[in-house]
Amino acid sequence: MKRIRNHILFWLAYILFKAYLNVSSDELDFVFDTKEVWNRFGQLLLVQLAFLTIKIPLIYSSFYWLTQYLNDSTRFIKASIAFIVSFSVAVVLMSIINHYLILPIILQYQGELSSVFNLGSLLYHAFSLAFITGIALAIKLIRIQSRIQLRELSLEKERTNTELKYLKAQLNPHFLFNTLNNIYSLARKESTHTPEAILKLSKLMRFMLYEASKSDILLAEEIKMIEDYISLEQLRYTDRVIITFNHSLDNPHQRIAPLLLLHFVENAFKHGLSESRNDAYIKIDVTLKNGVLEASISNSKGDHINQHESINAIGLENIKRQLQLIYPMHKLIIQDEATIFRVTLSLTLSQ
Repeated sequence: MKRIRNHILFWLAYILFKAYLNVSSDELDFVFDTKEVWNRFGQLLLVQLAFLTIKIPLIYSSFYWLTQYLNDSTRFIKASIAFIVSFSVAVVLMSIINHYLILPIILQYQGELSSVFNLGSLLYHAFSLAFITGIALAIKLIRIQSRIQLRELSLEKERTNTELKYLKAQLNPHFLFNTLNNIYSLARKESTHTPEAILKLSKLMRFMLYEASKSDILLAEEIKMIEDYISLEQLRYTDRVIITFNHSLDNPHQRIAPLLLLHFVENAFKHGLSESRNDAYIKIDVTLKNGVLEASISNSKGDHINQHESINAIGLENIKRQLQLIYPMHKLIIQDEATIFRVTLSLTLSQ
């Protein structure tokens, strides 16, 4: 219904504008101030209405042949011939209406009328039809292109969201699996910290269930999860590792995609300290200033760890892909050396 209304309004505006142009073309300071002017405007309005009986079928048949060609390029010749025939018939009909209706009846022309097939008359109507047809087809093409672009953007967004959901579905169990392994280690040692570790894990699982599925969370919440995860890992490593976590946020309410930083931290524990024996450490620095997040996570590595184990880890590759999708302008530097592994991340968060 809205579409029909818009088309009606377009044609109404068109005939009013055309009638106004015709009635005012002979005067520089034209105003509707006399009865004669209003009568003349009414006549020209009827002229445009009469011509509209030809223009409207031509325009909408042109739309049809245009969409036929766009949907199937093999129909180009057929569509072109159909348009040329329709346009030619419309020019002749315009000349006939002008000769038998408009001039003698509406405009009450008393002079001698030329032939319906007068070349000048046919050319005039051809140019008139070409003008309005060209404008209408241009508008139609713009709208079609706009719909195509919107559809492509929608499909791309849907594809990206689907991939992100897949990545999260793959990564979250991977994260919990590693954490359960840590608790298993405590249980085997019959550690008194096992109940506390299970309680902390339940908090992490609750966060992943209710918060990690969101598109973004408060950066302060991400920091709190990192602190909880570090405290969980400290139950396992006790004094075997020196953990330093510094964070400075000028806006704690800034939002970020969930678990991005946490998984980098988890990677440091899993693929660094699990093989370290002496002088093990993890250093985490997170700063937020004017919407720009800077994070550095570094950890020591044991002498016999596979040099490429951490950089090829499933979790790390997963996070790298999420960064590409969510923050395409981010800067990620990974240093994988003999005794140290460092991740440096820089990205601009939305304000």
